[in-house]
Amino acid sequence: MNGLQEKKRIGLTALRRRLGKVQIPVALGMTLVWMLLFDAFRLRPESLGLLVLGFLVSVVIMLVFPLPPISPGFRFRPLYLVRLLVYMLARMVWASFRVTVQTFTPGRVHSSVVEVRLRTDSDLMQVCVSIASSIIPGSVIVEVGQPDRTLYVHVLGADDDGSIEQGREDVLHLEERIVMALGTREDIAALRAGEPVLGGGRGRP
Repeated sequence: MNGLQEKKRIGLTALRRRLGKVQIPVALGMTLVWMLLFDAFRLRPESLGLLVLGFLVSVVIMLVFPLPPISPGFRFRPLYLVRLLVYMLARMVWASFRVTVQTFTPGRVHSSVVEVRLRTDSDLMQVCVSIASSIIPGSVIVEVGQPDRTLYVHVLGADDDGSIEQGREDVLHLEERIVMALGTREDIAALRAGEPVLGGGRGRP
């Protein structure tokens, strides 16, 4: 009997240790990817169920395949997070309108791959900016330069120096809002120490 209780105690201890390795920010990020894969951001009856299921699947994956701890992680700032969400929503609405206009405009739609050097030296911020940029219609991350934190963004409709520079500034504005909402003090310091948004950029038409 004592041996059975000891096995149960060891099992519970192991389960607690595994649960302690579940990183909520990472689980939320995996849930976001899940929602994107299943187009669950559209308002429909199954959207809530997909959200819950995606989070549970993320937790199970992290229990079965424990990930190394992410350091320093996220720092949530509610006010800046609300500003980020409002900014993202406005960008998505405006970008959707522009893509629709470009689609129905006669003639060929030109585009460019724009090189954007991020100002923060954080893997998490780079991942967040990449995902957020790809969510916005008309822009897709086609390549990530890991050592120098460079993103190569395919921008629909960018066919001259002005529109290429605008595409670069849009990514940097997005980086700024994400860092202010989710970044650490070190990320914010790196952001402020970096070059201003109105800097030089180059694209590959």
